Amino acid sequence: MGTEQIIDDLLDLNILKESTLFYIESDENIINESLNFFQKYFKNVIISNDENNIFELFSANQKKIDIILFDLDFEKSVICVSKIRELTTLPLILTTKQLDFKTLEKVIHYRIADYIIKPIKYNTTIKILNNILVERYNIKLIKQQKKELEIYKDILDKENLISETDLKGNIIYANDIFCEVSGYTKEELIGQPHNIVRHPDNSSKIFENIWETIQSGNVWKGKIKNKAKDGSSYYIKSTIFPIFDEEGNIKKYVASRFLITQDEEEKQTLKRYILQQKSQKVRTEQEIEQKYQDLLKEALESKDKKISSFVSELQKEIKILRGRINDDKGRILNLEHKLKDSENNAEKAHDDFLEKISKLRTTTRISYEKYEKFKKLNDNLKEKLLKAQESIKVYQEYIDEYRHKIDDLNDVIKSYEDDKKKAEAAKK
Repeated sequence: MGTEQIIDDLLDLNILKESTLFYIESDENIINESLNFFQKYFKNVIISNDENNIFELFSANQKKIDIILFDLDFEKSVICVSKIRELTTLPLILTTKQLDFKTLEKVIHYRIADYIIKPIKYNTTIKILNNILVERYNIKLIKQQKKELEIYKDILDKENLISETDLKGNIIYANDIFCEVSGYTKEELIGQPHNIVRHPDNSSKIFENIWETIQSGNVWKGKIKNKAKDGSSYYIKSTIFPIFDEEGNIKKYVASRFLITQDEEEKQTLKRYILQQKSQKVRTEQEIEQKYQDLLKEALESKDKKISSFVSELQKEIKILRGRINDDKGRILNLEHKLKDSENNAEKAHDDFLEKISKLRTTTRISYEKYEKFKKLNDNLKEKLLKAQESIKVYQEYIDEYRHKIDDLNDVIKSYEDDKKKAEAAKK
């Protein structure tokens, strides 16, 4: 595998291929040499080698520019950097032939992302540009995902009963719908154990299962019967999941619920109706059996004509009653299917919504980890720049000291030359 391929494998080519580089270089030979290289990686490369048209060119393309590579060797480079910073906060990387500490000290305060000493090493340069663009992309992604999370959270808050508890199960947050349905105010709920709304009809095993599931880092889903402040009952379909910190430890639990009281009451009504229908079916079958036995007994005690009449009447009765039974069976099956479909649709809608939230949380966490990684790199760069500033000051002291020594030496040389001239004049 060649060096170029290794470099490509280390880069996020997708981000580079969607980015535009604004390349400002004073040396036309360097531009001709580097243009093909940068064009291979970037979607677009905008070039300027005239400091007089930099801002006009930048203004015309500002919306599509993603990163700036600026040559510090221009005559008015410090003024240009200052003006660029007034126009944009885009990442700015400097290049220079000689590390002029005075110039670097002036521009370093304009939020410089990095600096590169010429001659440019292209593989190193493209890695620097790539890392800066990836960091910028991740920051934008996190901001976007935070907005999306806020939107989803807002939707959940308006549609569902939301609460958060600490690791001991004490309520630390409750939304307005939760308060409205439970009958408690936020002040009455915050700090209280969540079993303040627990209905005694629930089995204790349900809550044992809930704690065992969420403390293991998993999601619990199920139906629960709760009790409001006024003693009334309400049913909820609940999803409870843990929230993790950056180190993977559980820091709290969040529960999202939607009311199924009406559905549950309708279901109970349907169940009672189904039971009634099944009981009616049993009674009807018993009546048929009894009628059959009575007619059979009567037929056995009568003559042949009555037997024939009995069989005919019996067949008619059986046919009518079988029709009724089949109709009842159909109604029962239809009601059972409707009930099941209603439950499945409600559960699927809620599960789909929560799955989107879960995926968004996971993506946000991964992006945040990437951001933290690049933030550390950025902190290292800042430290590097601070050390460079300190070095500049030290070098400046050395330069000033050497200047004084040179001045002293010049004075000595001048004094020696003056003495020599005087000596020569005296000989004459």
